[in-house]
Amino acid sequence: MPATSTEPSERRRLERLVDRWATDPGRAVIFDFNGTLSDDEGTLCRLYVELFDEVLGWKISEEEYLERFAGKSDREIVAEAVAATTAGSARLVEALLCQRRERYAEIVTTSSPVTSGAAELVRWLRSGGIPLGIVTGAQRADVRLVLEGSKLSDAFGALVTEEDVERGKPDPEGFLLGASRLGVTPSAVVVFEDSLFGVRAARSAGMSCIAVQGTGRVEALPAEADALVGSLSAGIFSVGHPRPPDAQQGG
Repeated sequence: MPATSTEPSERRRLERLVDRWATDPGRAVIFDFNGTLSDDEGTLCRLYVELFDEVLGWKISEEEYLERFAGKSDREIVAEAVAATTAGSARLVEALLCQRRERYAEIVTTSSPVTSGAAELVRWLRSGGIPLGIVTGAQRADVRLVLEGSKLSDAFGALVTEEDVERGKPDPEGFLLGASRLGVTPSAVVVFEDSLFGVRAARSAGMSCIAVQGTGRVEALPAEADALVGSLSAGIFSVGHPRPPDAQQGG
């Protein structure tokens, strides 16, 4: 079993990271979206498994999906599936992306995938004046829909989606663009990620990274991330810092 933030060694790693971050005047936080800020990795997994079966005739288990595609952008996932099962065409990729987007919208408009803990963390950071961003391989329409439903649309100063980059995670392009749009130095950023590709992208960008234990695919994350937590909550940054960092300094 991988370590969790409740274990003494993981808690110490988290405390050290938070202490360093809290003293940096240029600090910021960037969230991955699917499986991290939005607790929807299981939903996406089931949607893709169903679509691949219905449209491509490809029967893939949820475990196989997670092992092969977790952390990749929506477009990369669909393009790889199409290439693996048919002669492939750009038109088919777009059609599958459209179907996935429609089915996803039906689900998230009924019940927001942003947990109360995640929303609490975002609001806590925002109340301290901390610049916040999202860097994701998801499509922009998905992200905006979820943020509107969770009333967090105004919380983020930078939104980088799959439409904004040429290279997805583990390439650091998206995170570097996110830092640039926030106007911060990459080394002052803490990233929340739930996939190995995402952790590697954040670290390659020169950022600290907290891995989120969401779907259980975290065997390699403790070794590559700076810290590991079980889920998102304001308690992550309030370890030793009961008020938002800027508020403590009168900022």
